[in-house]
Amino acid sequence: MDSSYLNHSPEGDLYDVRWSSPDGDVLIEVKRTTNVSDLRDGLVALSYALAQDRSQRRARGLCVLTKTRLSEQRLRDELARFRCVIRPDLSSLIFLAAVADRGRIVGDLPPAPGENLERVILDLAHDESSGGRVSRQSVKAFLVHSWLVGQGPQSMAALKRATGASYPTVAATLADLRGLGVLAESPAGAMLHEPSWEAWRHLAERQIADRKILRFVDPSGHARPPEQLVRRLQGVFEKNPGTKVAIGGVLGAFDYDPELDISAAPRLDLSVYDNDTRFMRKLDAALVQTADPTAKAAVVLHLHRGLKSAPDRDQPGRRAASALDCLADLLELGYQAEARDFTSALARLARSSTHKS
Repeated sequence: MDSSYLNHSPEGDLYDVRWSSPDGDVLIEVKRTTNVSDLRDGLVALSYALAQDRSQRRARGLCVLTKTRLSEQRLRDELARFRCVIRPDLSSLIFLAAVADRGRIVGDLPPAPGENLERVILDLAHDESSGGRVSRQSVKAFLVHSWLVGQGPQSMAALKRATGASYPTVAATLADLRGLGVLAESPAGAMLHEPSWEAWRHLAERQIADRKILRFVDPSGHARPPEQLVRRLQGVFEKNPGTKVAIGGVLGAFDYDPELDISAAPRLDLSVYDNDTRFMRKLDAALVQTADPTAKAAVVLHLHRGLKSAPDRDQPGRRAASALDCLADLLELGYQAEARDFTSALARLARSSTHKS
């Protein structure tokens, strides 16, 4: 049975992936939990998604639990209670299951799901249980990088290897890009084609939403300037070459576009790809973390979910974050016009790389 994955609801992140097959679509939400409230939240979200669904064929919703201590009977009881209180036309479309030991799926699945759906469930459950799910944004950042360096079409297998993402995540990413009108597809695979400014803005805003931000200030009011912090960061890189940190913001954008019309970087933006922030003590022990979003930060860390590393820029010396991260940072800093100029520079860089290849 052929199947494909479509992008998630335009109304919000109501589910993880949409599985499509000749038997109908299934909206799948995966939760790693033993908390009944989380389970119920997942069922409610799926109900919203089904109520808003605009597909020609009526979709069904499936909530899948991983690493749960809830028994199969408790799952059936919770589903029965939930079906009693929602709209009758939706009650028969909601299902609840869990992945038990050794990959055994228990609970209720949509009728005649086929082996492909079960494979998708196990794939998604493995991602959630491992705690290292690679986000769609990470795959998008890699495709932007591939476009910039003129790598050409990428197969599904190549994207999985390069990013560490699961098949459903890669397929959902391609569907997102297809919906934005920036995906070129051929028998050889898929690649980005030059996005419009509106598409760039959408990609950057999703990148911002996908990251966690940590801000660091110098209580003395005498923080080192960003350029000096970069020099100190080089020492961290030299002593710990496996550090998964890259330079974003204005300084990272300069690596892509030296002509960017910004006189000086107001702070040092760093993309962190493994959530390990211990390097900050070596970068500047005087800096302390703050929860105040209005504080004048000397360093801002952008933490990513599950990405193995920054796309390789193949540049000696300084490590720049992904172009998508740098664009997101510029927008966060309020450099709207400069961000648009930056995307024009990226387009020129991509055309130059295509001519060379």
